[in-house]
Amino acid sequence: MNTKLKLAAAVLTATLTSAANAGLVTEWTYNNQAGFKDYTGQSTTTYANDEVAASGNSATGDNSALTVNTGNIIDSNGDFVVDGTDNALHTSLTWGTPAGVSSDPQSSLDISSPVVGSITTNGASWANGTDITHENWVIVGDSLETATVFDALSLTPTAWEAYGDDVNALTSNAPYFAPQLQFGINFFETVNGSPTGTCPDGNPHLTGDNINGCGDIFEITGLEALPFQPVVGPDFIEFTVPFVLVDSLNQPIPGWGDTVYLVTTRLSGLTVLSDGYECSNNQPACFGFVTIEEQQNNLLAQFKVRAVPEPSTLAIFGLGLIGFGLFGRKKL
Repeated sequence: MNTKLKLAAAVLTATLTSAANAGLVTEWTYNNQAGFKDYTGQSTTTYANDEVAASGNSATGDNSALTVNTGNIIDSNGDFVVDGTDNALHTSLTWGTPAGVSSDPQSSLDISSPVVGSITTNGASWANGTDITHENWVIVGDSLETATVFDALSLTPTAWEAYGDDVNALTSNAPYFAPQLQFGINFFETVNGSPTGTCPDGNPHLTGDNINGCGDIFEITGLEALPFQPVVGPDFIEFTVPFVLVDSLNQPIPGWGDTVYLVTTRLSGLTVLSDGYECSNNQPACFGFVTIEEQQNNLLAQFKVRAVPEPSTLAIFGLGLIGFGLFGRKKL
């Protein structure tokens, strides 16, 4: 599959076009893929064979070599084109030597990829995306420190309201791509005990998320660069990116390209870092979650697609997107 990142100018053109009779896609099928682009670990020589190890394939969902990339939709080499030269990414990072009972596994982060399904524009339900599972077990030795995640979403129209627009132009240019997400993880393998009675998340030891010892922490970086401020709740973080439908020349498809679609991603299921948490690297603000020791912790990833056809609103979006630089990709 050949794909190309869409130009910011195409979005701006769309935003300045009247959308009174813009074609609207009402139903889509989707393919969501994500994986670890890179990672670093704390390396020691105390224990053998416990350094951070990567496995899995984001395109196939098995443990194939990353060069087995048929169906891959992730721009993994950063050249803004997915043309068969992009390898898939690893979906699992495993580390450490178990220090608990002999049956305990190593600790790990695991991404469910690929995920396929269908979604309705402006629907009430969330579609399932690429969940992340943290196997949080008592370990000694090496541990994960940082990782970078790439997350790609392709959408293929299956139902629409044409309002006289060319349906063939819509279907022949499919699939369409939401902006590829890229965010970092700062991971902290905490010491389970707490001489002060307070854990690194700022909450008391042996209560709540620290019931089995101080919970591990992973900060999510890069969300501050998105065009809309993330929304944070007690157990979720939501963030939104926009895209428009363009052809192989990166031009808005007449009629169809006059509608801006917003993809809102929700990460939920774990406790969000409290307001009093001190971010690493002197960041003024950060986002992240706490995971409970000695159990599996599931961070659910879901998303919705909304349409915003009002011309005045589109113009505001378009002007902001020029500096943002995230645009979907198009099959050539």
